[in-house]
Amino acid sequence: MSQIPPNVAQLTGPLLLGLVGNWGLFGCSAVQVYLYYLNFPKDSWRLKTLVYGLFIWDILQTALYTSTVFASLASGWGNVAALEGLGLIWFDIPFMSGVASCIVQCFYAWRIYVLGRSIPLALFIAALALMEGSAAMALGITIKLSVQTFSDLQSKTFVVTTVWLLGSASCDVIISVCMLYLLTRARKFTSYRHTENMLSRLIGLTVGGGLLTTSIAIVDAVMYIVFQHNNYHAAPVAILAKLYTNALMVLFNSRRRHESIHSTVNYTWDGEGGPPSNRPGIPSDSVFNRAISVDVNVNRTTDAPIESYSMAPFSSQKHADEGFGSQEGESKAGWNLDK
Repeated sequence: MSQIPPNVAQLTGPLLLGLVGNWGLFGCSAVQVYLYYLNFPKDSWRLKTLVYGLFIWDILQTALYTSTVFASLASGWGNVAALEGLGLIWFDIPFMSGVASCIVQCFYAWRIYVLGRSIPLALFIAALALMEGSAAMALGITIKLSVQTFSDLQSKTFVVTTVWLLGSASCDVIISVCMLYLLTRARKFTSYRHTENMLSRLIGLTVGGGLLTTSIAIVDAVMYIVFQHNNYHAAPVAILAKLYTNALMVLFNSRRRHESIHSTVNYTWDGEGGPPSNRPGIPSDSVFNRAISVDVNVNRTTDAPIESYSMAPFSSQKHADEGFGSQEGESKAGWNLDK
C-alpha cells in the first residue's frame, strides 16, 4: 500500500460533494416525475416515454456514480491505486451526462420549431446539441481507452472536454434567448390574463433553467482548465445531467393549474323591524323582530392539469386568438407539448 498523497482532500472532496449533489437532485427529479404521473395521465406516449426514459437514465446514472465513489472512498480506503482509479466514471459522468443533455436540448429545438416555425434555427440548435453530446460520449470513450488515473485526465482529454462543456453552455444560452423571444412575442398577442400569467411563468422557468445549466457547465469548464492537478471539476460535472432533467420536468409540471374561488351567499329574513311579513301563519307582531343574516362561504381549490392547445406562430392578433382559443375556453388553456 503506497503512501497517501498530501492533497488527498482535493482528490476525494469533489467526488463526495458531487455525489451528495447528485443524490439531492435525484430526489427532486423523483418528486417531479411523481407529480407528472399524478397530474398528466392523458399526455401522449411520446411525452411519457421522454419523461420516464430520462428518469430511468437518472436512476442508472446515480447508481453507477455511487458505486464509483464507494470504490474510491469506502472499499478502497487507504489504497492509492483505488483512489486514482477511474472505474466506471468514463460512462456514468461524461457519457450519460452527454446523452441526457443532448436529449433535452433536442426537445427544446423541437419546441422552438413549433413556436417559431424556423427550420434553420431549430436545425442549428439540434446540431449544436448533437455536437456537444457526441463530444461528451467521445470523452467517455477516450477515458476508457487511454486514461488510467485522474492525474492523466486533463492532459489527455483537454480538447474534447472543452468542446463538450462550452458547446453545452452555448447551446443553453441560444435556447434561452430563443424561448424568451418567442414566448414574449406570444404574450403580446393575448388579452387573456390566465394565458398571459402562464406564459410569464414559462418564460421564467425556461430562462432560469437555461441560466442554471449554463452556469454549471461554465464553472466546470473553468475548473477543468485552471485546476489541472486535482478533481475540483468533478463536483459540478456530477450534477449536470440531473440539472437538465429537473429543468425539463419543472417546465412540464408548470402546466398544472391552481385556482382558488371564493363566493359569499347571504340569506336574510326580515322581522317586525322591516316591512310587514306576508307569509301565512306568521303574524305581523311576531317575536321575530330582527334581521337574520347567514353568510355561506364557499372555497374551492382546483388542482387540475390544464388542457392543451397548440402554440403556433404569433404574427397577428388573429393568430393569437386561434392559438389560445376563444374567451370561453380561456380557463382550459395550456401548453400543448405534444405538437
